[in-house]
Amino acid sequence: MDSQDVCLALGVSKRTLQSYRERGLIPFSSVGGKYFYRESDVAAFLESRTEPERR
Repeated sequence: MDSQDVCLALGVSKRTLQSYRERGLIPFSSVGGKYFYRESDVAAFLESRTEPERR
């Protein structure tokens, strides 16, 4: 996934995604100045940020 895909999936801005990268919150690869993310890493990040259902 590229940065735009991740921003849409997480509902965050490009700047917020950059902050996540800088803080080491989401794994990424960089090729030619463009950032890429594994779909499984994005799903794991999203899951870690999800509040458990309250009963």
